[in-house]
Amino acid sequence: MNYFKCSFLSIFFLLIIISPSADAQQLVANAGVNHNICPGDSAHIGGIPAATGGLPPYHYSWSPSAYLSSTTVQNPFAFPPSYYVYTLTVTDDTGAVATSTVVVSLKYIKYVNAGSDITICKGNNTQIGNALNVAGQGIMYRWSPYINMNDSTLPRPTVAPPTSTIYYLTDSMPGSGCKTQHDAVYVTVIDVVVDAGLDTAIYEGANITLHATGAVHYIWTYDSTLNYQNTPNPDAQPVVSTWYYVTGWNSTWQCANRDSVLVTVHKSGTLVFYNTFTPNGDGQNDTWYIGNIEKYPNNVMKIFNRNGQLVFRQEGYMNTWDGKSFGQDLPAATYFYLLDPGDGSDTYNGTVTIIR
Repeated sequence: MNYFKCSFLSIFFLLIIISPSADAQQLVANAGVNHNICPGDSAHIGGIPAATGGLPPYHYSWSPSAYLSSTTVQNPFAFPPSYYVYTLTVTDDTGAVATSTVVVSLKYIKYVNAGSDITICKGNNTQIGNALNVAGQGIMYRWSPYINMNDSTLPRPTVAPPTSTIYYLTDSMPGSGCKTQHDAVYVTVIDVVVDAGLDTAIYEGANITLHATGAVHYIWTYDSTLNYQNTPNPDAQPVVSTWYYVTGWNSTWQCANRDSVLVTVHKSGTLVFYNTFTPNGDGQNDTWYIGNIEKYPNNVMKIFNRNGQLVFRQEGYMNTWDGKSFGQDLPAATYFYLLDPGDGSDTYNGTVTIIR
């Protein structure tokens, strides 16, 4: 009987020893204080200790695992490239779980840089520097070269370079312990130098081909005496002295420049016969043009095909023949003309070619 009594007492006291105390503390995880570090540095995260209460031993798990020296120790090193929130999960020997979080952020100098490369047209200005470059935050800015710049100490200065230029940024955060940073931005300057050619002169009734250079795309100011005005080499048929203006763009239509040329017209009564025309309905060279024909209102025009058949006749011809014969399109070919100017002078004859 005494044997059973002693065994019972032994078991009772053993249960008391191995059972959790009624006042045992709850498991608590401690991820430590938040850190604000310099770019390229690391932070020692996790509290000291990182876990209390519960029943040791503790098992540690950090997430996310990115930029950590270990995910299973109390105090790993964190070296994130930007703002990160790390969560510590602690599990004690009974299976109880507790969590805690810590923030590792980077000092503002991390977000400062010279910005993206920029393309501008000559004569324009632009702002350089990342949009996150701001005044304050303890950042000191130094830009170079400072010529053609409004202020070399601004986070985002305005520049107006005459030629393509590399601008260098040095930024520091005095007293922070962070290293000075260096960056650069390239500003490409597009200079479109349009040349409309030399001023020239023609006799009344003649035409002239203009020649623009220096650009990729061209538009000449609309004028009823111009043909092919969206090309570098339009045909001009001015009846009086005329200024012609051309605007030229680069290949992307981003930058433009302008120039002009004067065509002086000298008085003349000489008929000027052009030997081709293209009656295709595009509004360019669609009829047969004879310079100064309007000065001979009593003229009689006759046109024949190569077989000698009359295909066109008109009294008082005024540059209206569109390559038709009695309403029908004539084929592309060379035709013969006879023009009686109607003033008693000699008859003109020659050839004109229809191109389709």
